[in-house]
Amino acid sequence: MDEFAQLSRENFEVFQRYGDTSLGLDPKHKAIAVYASPAAPTTYFEKDLKFGQLRKFFKSRPSSGTGSAHQDPTGAARPASLKMVVVDSRLESWSHPLPSLWTTKDVFLALVDTMGMNPAALWLLRSDYDGFHHFAPTAEEQKDEEVGNVDTYYIGTSNFVLIWTFDRQHLHTHALWILRQGQSFSNSAPVAWFVNVLRRHQEFVYSPFLLAYVTALSVCCTFDGEISYRAHVVRLTERQTGYSTHSSSIEERLGMESLTVSIKEVGEVLNHIANKERHFRLVETILEFIGENAILDPGGWKALQEDSTRKLIAAIPLLRRRMHASQEYLKYLKERAERLSTVLFALLTHEDSATHAELADASRKIAEASKRDSSSMRTVAIMTMAFLPATFFAALFSVPSLDWHSDAVIQSNFWVYWAFTLPSTAFVFALWVLLDHRTERVSIVTEGRSPSDEERPHSSSSKLD
Repeated sequence: MDEFAQLSRENFEVFQRYGDTSLGLDPKHKAIAVYASPAAPTTYFEKDLKFGQLRKFFKSRPSSGTGSAHQDPTGAARPASLKMVVVDSRLESWSHPLPSLWTTKDVFLALVDTMGMNPAALWLLRSDYDGFHHFAPTAEEQKDEEVGNVDTYYIGTSNFVLIWTFDRQHLHTHALWILRQGQSFSNSAPVAWFVNVLRRHQEFVYSPFLLAYVTALSVCCTFDGEISYRAHVVRLTERQTGYSTHSSSIEERLGMESLTVSIKEVGEVLNHIANKERHFRLVETILEFIGENAILDPGGWKALQEDSTRKLIAAIPLLRRRMHASQEYLKYLKERAERLSTVLFALLTHEDSATHAELADASRKIAEASKRDSSSMRTVAIMTMAFLPATFFAALFSVPSLDWHSDAVIQSNFWVYWAFTLPSTAFVFALWVLLDHRTERVSIVTEGRSPSDEERPHSSSSKLD
């Protein structure tokens, strides 16, 4: 084990998180096995196993039907096997940037040790790497019969991680298929597609590149449906905006909220396209690796391995043509989405200007209404002022303290009227001044200013202690 592999193992054991506290009472993992032998038909089975059964499942070896492979001097009747365990991973909370494996630490590390995985692959898993990586045995490891013939492969996509080992001596493949998810278990399509494709190619279990080809094919199949959905989103948005060959104009005015939603959807389409372009480059890397490493030494059991690999390679040109067609369509869809995004931003700017114009018109109407109200209030005030003197004198002359039929009009108790009127008038004005001043102080405090700020001298510079 080299230094980086040791570092990777130590880092993984210390920092990798597990969701074992949320697994429930009877947790299980999906387990898939494929057994092939020249003397018997290929068998495939799939079932859910408890945690305690997983290591035994990985350790069990198939028989050839005519005796053990070790008893066959030529190895021509050697059986082959593939065993895969599906593990979920998810973010326990958005505060943790890396996902947790939805299993226990002892179970997962036991599977890693049983399959003979190169510990360097654990660094990629822990750090959420994407891409295709191959770890061949080192010169020192090749001296050990147990690990010298074991290759480790790692494929990381946005939906899942696949790590598998292939024992060239015993034709055993062990794999961990890890589903990448957010905070909810909602997307089961990737594993369903992968298992379906694997089941249809089970007879090629002799090839070390079976899982690589299955990954490439399942990714392309999954992407076909996703690309069609994004194209449908673009078409709908084009029809809504009138930016389509099937619609000549905008059917109805789009509001700010509708335009914002459309911009978000088109942005998601562009992100999806960028992600798919990245994955198509990954698939191309996988296919190139299979083609470059398909030549094996002839003779014995390797003829079966080479025959399986040759059949997989024969299917690569068709897969490449499909992939290239999807890539060309993605380029076309990307151009449409980028132009549509420009149109949406232009419409949003236009709608914003129209909204401001409507607000300005509404403000003008409010000002005109206020002006009319002010004119009405002025008329009422003028009419009140016109009648106020006459009303005052009419009320004054009608008080009992003034007797207009006697010689002395002003009676002796007339002073009582003024004794109550003048103090009451002064009290009303004083109360008005007090309440007005109090309202002003409350307004100043609400705005965050001290009542005495206006009386303080302001300096053009300040000092920091």
